[in-house]
Amino acid sequence: MFKLSTIQKKQIVGITGLAMVGFVLAHLSGNFLIYKGPDAFNAYAKFLHDLGGLLWVMRLGILASFVLHIGFTINLVITNRKARVNRYYKYRNHRSESSLATQLMPLTGTIILIYIIFHLLDFTLADKVGIIEGIDYGLYGLVVNTLSDPIHSILYIIAMASVGLHMFHAFQSVFQTMGVISSDNQKYFILASKALGVAITLGFSSIPVYILISF
Repeated sequence: MFKLSTIQKKQIVGITGLAMVGFVLAHLSGNFLIYKGPDAFNAYAKFLHDLGGLLWVMRLGILASFVLHIGFTINLVITNRKARVNRYYKYRNHRSESSLATQLMPLTGTIILIYIIFHLLDFTLADKVGIIEGIDYGLYGLVVNTLSDPIHSILYIIAMASVGLHMFHAFQSVFQTMGVISSDNQKYFILASKALGVAITLGFSSIPVYILISF
């Protein structure tokens, strides 16, 4: 029976993680269309819907990446605890920079998983009906009405902060696993990871803040 090595498992976790980073960034760029109003936002949603089978291929690809990412991550954690050995080599500065993000990975990962379930129920699987002042604005109205609730918005922001923090650690870990990071370029990867985490958190969080202020 074919058995993957620890490094191969970490590489799978890294590759699937990168796939999800790409998905998150693409999703964020589409969400930004809410600033252009209902026509632009709903047109983007219709464009995705009209992809038909291709959209489902993309969804299944992301779902597969997500399942593999979680599965191999849990497997590595269990393996490491059983073996009672230190993780593979980490650069000193990298360790100090990412220690908090590393420690919070199980928590942020759990929050993200819970959020995805509720996100699917709130938007993807829900009827695209959103009535604002007697007019049905479709998905745009559904998003506005949902995030107009302060509690819902706060939970959304907490989830997005978890995504950003998770991405901060995961992004640099991918390249570390692949052997790309060295003592010469380490600081650039840490900086890029921080920028990615902050951009994702602020980008997504700006949407509920905008809705709370504007509606």
